[in-house]
Amino acid sequence: MHIVSTRLLKEGKCKSCGCLQRTKYRGMNNIAGKRFGRLTAEYPLDRRDKKGSIYWHCKCDCGNEIDVTEDGLVHGNYKSCGCFKKEIIWKNIPNQLHFIDGTCLEILEKRKHRADNKSGFRGVYRQKNGKYLVTIGFKGKKYYIATTKTLEDAIRERLNAEQIIHDGFVAAYHEWMHEMQNVPEDERIPLIFDVEKVNGEFVVHTNIKNKSGS
Repeated sequence: MHIVSTRLLKEGKCKSCGCLQRTKYRGMNNIAGKRFGRLTAEYPLDRRDKKGSIYWHCKCDCGNEIDVTEDGLVHGNYKSCGCFKKEIIWKNIPNQLHFIDGTCLEILEKRKHRADNKSGFRGVYRQKNGKYLVTIGFKGKKYYIATTKTLEDAIRERLNAEQIIHDGFVAAYHEWMHEMQNVPEDERIPLIFDVEKVNGEFVVHTNIKNKSGS
């Protein structure tokens, strides 16, 4: 007598009392229940790869399930459903990016037009009255730029602000890195690049030479 849950029967994961599985194991390695990294082999499938290696249905520690060949498991080519690789990538991302006061240098350098608002241009939003609101974000703050009648004027205002703030910040960072390249890290002077709006104009305050600001 063999007791099986209704779920396993419906999913087709249990087709006999165990005799069918024992028959399948004849002529092959029985790796059922064995762990390979984060994967646990559960049962063999009725298919093989081009080299004749049988596929095993495996469960990952993260809860996902995946079908992997026996060779892939035994030789260590598969140690997870893919979650481990993703974790490594995400752990390394902070080391590959440069953040200053919460601002990512690489994002500013490679920014592209965005289509997640009605205007189709980053920082430009069409209002109900037909006019365009223009803003720009920097160091976690959002700055009001202008309100224009046309999209062309809005884009022009936004690009001008980007040149002053975003492009200015990127240029200041590279100049700062050039000045500090031979200075020990614990002796480096922090980069200062702050923005404020005075009488409707953006003013930059920085400690980098040959940069606009005070």
